[in-house]
Amino acid sequence: MFRRFAALQSAAFALLLLAATLIVPLAARAQDATPIPTPTPVPSADGTIDQIELITKTPRSIYYAITYWSDGLRVTGFLGKPTGPGPFPAIIHNRGGFGDTGALTGGELAAYVEAGYVAVATQYRGNGGGEGQEDFGGDDVHDVTNLVPLLHSLPFVDRDRIGMFGGSRGGMMAFIALKNQTLAGRDDIKVAVTVGGISDLFAWDRERGGTLASILWFPLVGTTPQRDPAPFEERSAVYWPELITVPLLMMHGEADQDVSIQQTYALAEKLGEVGANFDYITFPGGDHPLSMYQGGYPDALAWFAQYLGGDGVDRSFATHQDAIQAMWAWFSANPQTR
Repeated sequence: MFRRFAALQSAAFALLLLAATLIVPLAARAQDATPIPTPTPVPSADGTIDQIELITKTPRSIYYAITYWSDGLRVTGFLGKPTGPGPFPAIIHNRGGFGDTGALTGGELAAYVEAGYVAVATQYRGNGGGEGQEDFGGDDVHDVTNLVPLLHSLPFVDRDRIGMFGGSRGGMMAFIALKNQTLAGRDDIKVAVTVGGISDLFAWDRERGGTLASILWFPLVGTTPQRDPAPFEERSAVYWPELITVPLLMMHGEADQDVSIQQTYALAEKLGEVGANFDYITFPGGDHPLSMYQGGYPDALAWFAQYLGGDGVDRSFATHQDAIQAMWAWFSANPQTR
């Protein structure tokens, strides 16, 4: 099923948002930094939290910087949760970019957490003080999928309600994670959303006029699409759409100058051919991060609620917008970089 439209907000909708109560984050205090209890049968097992540090908390939410184990490496990231015992549904957020470009600041989790989800994200190995070397959709995809056992270890997470979000390169990582899940015969990730996702590295290389060889392909993949197509096909969802078997929402800005909207159109066509459960939204004038459309979070949260809801809890962007924007403002003023 396809659709093509831009998200709009009515005047009545805006008035409702203005009536919401603003939640202001509190400063983190040492006495608040109580570690989250997690079972650690093997200290370096995939998904085991190695270190956790409180960033900030409010009456409704709490945010941590974490280091966790992935393939024997200590990888860094962030974890956020609503206050209360749960269990809560959870979202894995996949960042875009590589190296310091697109590095997480912590605020990426705010929309999920303030809406009522546990959320977790990775910087990918070799970034943010983590060990190892990222390889742009190779073994570093394990840094994403190893967040699944991490979530399973947390007593306040509903392990049967886990979704995934990916922006740009993070969309590619989401596609690959879904492929690997299907090949492994698992269904841990129930639903996915992407924004400006890369679905065809060959097309992306052409879009960028061959400029990616020196800054990305050779340093991180070790070759180019022209020299060795195999690793690029393995990372390009248009070559294996039948392996994406969970409900997928793809969003893309029509004015995206970083990843062409044709990437989403091409994958939508392939998914349609195999009868996948998917939808897509395009945004007039929208840039790569959908900055004029609040990052696509309103539609992402609606999609997640459709497949991770069912418990009567309102986790919409509209209801929680003031709290979300307050946390975005806090992280903008206090970015968590290492």
